[in-house]
Amino acid sequence: MYKHVFGPVPSRRLGISLGVDLVVSKSCNLNCIFCECGATKKIQLERKRFKDMNEVLNEIKSVLKNIKPDYVTFSGSGEPTLSLDLGNISKAIKENLKFKGKICLITNSLLLANEEVIKELEYIDLIVPTLNTLRQNIFEKIVRPDYRTNVDEVRKGFINLNNSNYKGKIWIEIFILENINDSEENFVEIANFLNSENIRYDKIQLNTIDRIGAERDLKAISFDKILKAKKILEENGLHDVEIIKSLSELEEEKKIQINQELLDNMKQKRLYQDEEINKIFKKVKILKNFS
Repeated sequence: MYKHVFGPVPSRRLGISLGVDLVVSKSCNLNCIFCECGATKKIQLERKRFKDMNEVLNEIKSVLKNIKPDYVTFSGSGEPTLSLDLGNISKAIKENLKFKGKICLITNSLLLANEEVIKELEYIDLIVPTLNTLRQNIFEKIVRPDYRTNVDEVRKGFINLNNSNYKGKIWIEIFILENINDSEENFVEIANFLNSENIRYDKIQLNTIDRIGAERDLKAISFDKILKAKKILEENGLHDVEIIKSLSELEEEKKIQINQELLDNMKQKRLYQDEEINKIFKKVKILKNFS
């Protein structure tokens, strides 16, 4: 029974992505209204060891015998940078397991302000940090933080990452919600910050809600509005801005194999509908067991 590894998911951004959950459900330092894992019942601010590292690595090793993903992606039941094993597991995947693909970290950016977290990014090839706003009132609406958490920590995190020795790629994600952070002023402020601090990035990715989040009445932004956001960001000096499309059907050349237990574990991490699962894996052969 797999507890820590799930998928792999055919991702438009990452190719074939094998998910690895470094925390227990739901451990997060924020309580985002759009989170597909549901609400955070108790906000976790301190980093800790959530799982047995060898157990996690053994699961990854077992899967890699049969599946060769493009990325091993740290995501799942909460914020992966909360795990004190982030750096050790990344290193072990590359050095001990001899994984030839890439490692991706998807993060809400808050703990990038922590120098120890920055040190643990050495073996991570791609970071996808979130930057939805730099305004405290909007930040509070979207992520419902602990009273000790300020949006300035996100700002500091991006500056911290920028000034570090991190050599991997950075794809900044802006998650846009209707009538919350979709104003021109918000996008201009984000652009001004990235420009003024000369923040390094490889892509800016615009995204919106695609399935049920923690708050069920949220509205995805329309394509016309997200296109307008792209234009505003580009007019204000940002480059390589792209729109993340909704889930599309798998192409023939992206056939993958998956273990049923891994699929079941994935369904526990997100609020997937059966129709969506069928669409994701329309052309996928399901393996019942691995050797």
